[in-house]
Amino acid sequence: MENETLKTLESLRSVHWNFNEKPVSREDVETIVQHSLKAANSDNLTDYSVIVVTDPEVLNTITGGESQGKAATCLVYAIDQTRILRCAKALGYDQYQPLHRLYNFFIMLGDVFAAAQTAVVAAKALGIDSLMTNFSHRHHPKEIMKLLNLPEAYCFPVIQVVLGYSDQDPKQTRGRLPMKHVIHYEKYQPASEAEVQAMIEEMDQVYPEYISDQYKHALDWYFNEWFIEWYDEPTYRELCECLRNSRLVYEPN
Repeated sequence: MENETLKTLESLRSVHWNFNEKPVSREDVETIVQHSLKAANSDNLTDYSVIVVTDPEVLNTITGGESQGKAATCLVYAIDQTRILRCAKALGYDQYQPLHRLYNFFIMLGDVFAAAQTAVVAAKALGIDSLMTNFSHRHHPKEIMKLLNLPEAYCFPVIQVVLGYSDQDPKQTRGRLPMKHVIHYEKYQPASEAEVQAMIEEMDQVYPEYISDQYKHALDWYFNEWFIEWYDEPTYRELCECLRNSRLVYEPN
């Protein structure tokens, strides 16, 4: 008998710029978020918040047009320690401050990504497509935080999950690097030169459109075009400033 859960996982795909006009109902959005809360989280504190965005202009700003201004919905998953701080204050623990910030930050990152990926799976189980993007880190993070009314301290947007319906042919779904390059038993085993070459050639099969007279391999395109375009020094400095101001990683000066 075919396992329906594994079937859903096998059907996962990221949809770029191909959401149609069909809206995602509020009921489905809340079902997706509710089930994303089932993901494991440290101390069961749920140190994150989910901002549901449907306004087309805001969607365009926070996703870089991935929704094409259509009937998509975006779930912004943000680390959020403001709730536990307010609970501490309400109970009279005015001096409470989160300890071991860097340690906790890594834990909360894991919690957020687990919840976001669970949302993706829940959406697919409902027949809803999705895209996970970190656009808010690469383009005007201050503006996006202000637009979403996120607190400057103890709160930070981590990942956006765009939800919608797509007319894209599922056969266009890209493959993934074969498991043999990823899995290690008992101990990590560095790849051999032959395995590295095999990975390069297998990436050519995943991204054949990037092979040209200029670029022999898809990864040539990645290192010459995408990697350079992605890195923007002013935006990176702005992102670091937002992270410092959040007090989630560094102790206050």
